[in-house]
Amino acid sequence: MKNKVKTAIVLPDIHLPYQDDASLSALEKFMGENKWDYYILLGDFMDFDCISSHNKNKLREIEGKRILKDYDEGNRLLDKHQKLIRKKNPKAKFILLEGNHDFRIQRYLDANPQMEGMIEMEVGLRLKERGIKYIQCYTKGEIFKIGKAIFHHGLYTTKYHPNKMVEAFGDNIFYGHTHSVDSYSRSTYGGNNTTIGQSLGCLCNYNQSYMKGRPSKWQHAFGVFYFQENGYFNYYVPMIFNGQFVFNNKIYK
Repeated sequence: MKNKVKTAIVLPDIHLPYQDDASLSALEKFMGENKWDYYILLGDFMDFDCISSHNKNKLREIEGKRILKDYDEGNRLLDKHQKLIRKKNPKAKFILLEGNHDFRIQRYLDANPQMEGMIEMEVGLRLKERGIKYIQCYTKGEIFKIGKAIFHHGLYTTKYHPNKMVEAFGDNIFYGHTHSVDSYSRSTYGGNNTTIGQSLGCLCNYNQSYMKGRPSKWQHAFGVFYFQENGYFNYYVPMIFNGQFVFNNKIYK
């Protein structure tokens, strides 16, 4: 009997409404040409800078910004991506992980409980209606796992973040959070026991206001995973430069 392979496309840190449209456009062309069993958003899908504690006394930074307006952007993108994915696989599973920027909504509700039931991610993005599973990495410490791979938004930002993620989770771990593409391999005695920690970059604009022109390791990228029935997998991290990348000898832009 043929070993069935499951495919997953993994999108890190879009930070709506500060997405990089050129990189997303190239990715969407690739996404629409292939059949996917899983569509995974690695967290920080939303930015929510209008309720960020960093902007509490910076009213010029958040002038005219609204939570509901941000959710309009989020729903627009989810509509587009779900249509692309379901065209080739109506049974594809959609997963959204909670990032630290998404978690800003929970912190805001802690301070403003009268808004409960109105502005949560589940409500604003109609996740139940869409059939999207929400993994609450920060609110509840949840993870998402396929075979021998764990997916999480990420916890660390030091230069050793892949090492620390492997140490913390004790298994193959893939995440965003740092906006960089970095990896660490931990080997153990015996065969087939290498454990990988891998950050998958970002899909947001490089020129975020809080960066103030500072240098960074940020890199537009995403993940492509192929899972065997025994849980073993292969993965690839196409990096996107100036809105284009190559996969299987084809240029997407």
